[in-house]
Amino acid sequence: MASPMHGGLQVAIDLATRQRDLAAAELSQARSAERGAQEQLDQLQIYASEAESRWTLQAQVQASPELMQHHYQFMARLYQTVEMQRGVMAQHARQMNACALRLRDTELRLGSLQKVVARKHLEAERLQARRDQKDVDEFAAVQMRRLAATPAFGGED
Repeated sequence: MASPMHGGLQVAIDLATRQRDLAAAELSQARSAERGAQEQLDQLQIYASEAESRWTLQAQVQASPELMQHHYQFMARLYQTVEMQRGVMAQHARQMNACALRLRDTELRLGSLQKVVARKHLEAERLQARRDQKDVDEFAAVQMRRLAATPAFGGED
């Protein structure tokens, strides 16, 4: 039979478990978002590298001042986009760290509650064992008194 205290602890454990599961899901989503942002950053960097390579080949054949200016402006915007994506990556890293800390905190809370319940359960088992031993001792004492009172076993004649 669960005592009211154990029932309250069970409610707290259930809540802590839900919070831990939610924190784990949020961390998983943050990791997924970071992977997506990293893929975008990688694609932008590859594209910038390819564009730079194409420009180098094209500039050897034909390089008018207008074309060079257009290329430099385009590359400046592209590198600006790469830097913006790095900022997005930094934001995702901060988000992941916050989610990881939240998950750690919820796991610690859940673990603490589970330890409290385990200690209370162990204490209840010890108390029950003491009660059982007392009952056995009392039963044995009653039996000894009966035997002592029986004439065939050295009792009163």
